[in-house]
Amino acid sequence: MHCVIGLGRTGLAVVRFFLNQGERVFVFDDKLKEKDFPDWLSGSPLVTPITLQEVESVLPLVEECVVSPGVHPGHPVVRRFEEWGIPVISEIELAFRYISFPLVGITGSCGKSTTVSLIGEILRKAGWDVFVGGNLGTPLIESVLLPKPPAIGVVELSSFQLERVYTARFFIAGILNLYPNHLDYHSSMEEYFQAKGRIFLNQHHRDWALFPLSRPLWQARWCRMARGRVIPLGVGVRLFEGLYALGNAVFEGGVPPRKILSLEGCSLPGHHNRENVLMAVAVARILGVRSETVEEVLRSFQGLPHRLEWVGEWNGITYYNDSKSTTPSSTRVAIEALPGPLIVILGGKAKLTDFSELTGVLALEKVRCVVVYGASRKTIEAFLPSRIRSFSVESLEEAVKIACREAKPGDTVLLSPACTSWDAYENFEVRGEHFKALVHALGKGSFPEPS
Repeated sequence: MHCVIGLGRTGLAVVRFFLNQGERVFVFDDKLKEKDFPDWLSGSPLVTPITLQEVESVLPLVEECVVSPGVHPGHPVVRRFEEWGIPVISEIELAFRYISFPLVGITGSCGKSTTVSLIGEILRKAGWDVFVGGNLGTPLIESVLLPKPPAIGVVELSSFQLERVYTARFFIAGILNLYPNHLDYHSSMEEYFQAKGRIFLNQHHRDWALFPLSRPLWQARWCRMARGRVIPLGVGVRLFEGLYALGNAVFEGGVPPRKILSLEGCSLPGHHNRENVLMAVAVARILGVRSETVEEVLRSFQGLPHRLEWVGEWNGITYYNDSKSTTPSSTRVAIEALPGPLIVILGGKAKLTDFSELTGVLALEKVRCVVVYGASRKTIEAFLPSRIRSFSVESLEEAVKIACREAKPGDTVLLSPACTSWDAYENFEVRGEHFKALVHALGKGSFPEPS
């Protein structure tokens, strides 16, 4: 029997898979009461919910645990199964045992969802039957239950998922970047790095490993970890090998270099999105997609909600929703991506106590003022540069009122919180939708005046 730990989206998908297999399964979730389980789960004779106190009694019956990515590795239930020598795996590892199609895996601290979605769009345009999911939306295990297996899978991979991968193999494996993140989950940056690097763990020599050469702290180690053929990537630099983006074109390194496609008309803003695009171009090139097809998708692809998402323009002021940015690193990237003048809204519940990475970028002349809100506003305020005008309020609604009051025609108001949403919202999507609703209310002239 299996035990599924954590009944979020991924955990429920794993339970459905086991029930489809006719297998009995234990389930554990300390954040949900049994009355909160969906009817199909609580009504199944094959599912047995267990409490923390009941774990000891089921240990001899469990052959393997599947842990959801949101469950902390130090959770006492996880630790107890490990102490008993019971394997604890991720849903990605489980799914790999049952799929028959090759996988493209993309990880990194920022940009994973955008890159995976872009690759999916390119491959669909090229005529591929493609599964897109993983940490982005649809768990990989759901692909096993499809009537017909896809030709290829493109999956976003978090460090949580990769940490418990043991045999899963990615025909193409890409790491976009590495910034401090999830250090409330991983004990150190080294542990975080090792988890990300497991994307290369089971590659064969004919597989492909992709990563940027703009990360000098990590690139040499990535090269040593990679077991497949390496394609280095670079943005704003010339490479003698691999692919690089310079100006509005992508080149194949060599002597002389060769232009392979144009980036004219690509609507994704910022240096970081050039890195995302370059990763997608590299995957498309490996899979034999024509450059004209890639260019066509790049001209039409608008990005994903809550990731530097253009909301609108009213009274000459532009609004961007970057609610997905939950770390100082990702907020720094967003600020660097947009022209000024900027009014930046920060806040929520911090993952980290150190916001020094934002001090320098907020000191740039293009940043006119900062509005800080939420549970961690005092922590953030300590790292604001002395020259910057700043305001501190409790709620996002108050923050938007202040930003709108301070903005002038030609300015951009950017929500890029550098914190999680958990002090006031269920997730970053709900926070982003609230921000957009506030902005659209302003555009209709119904937004209340600041008090």
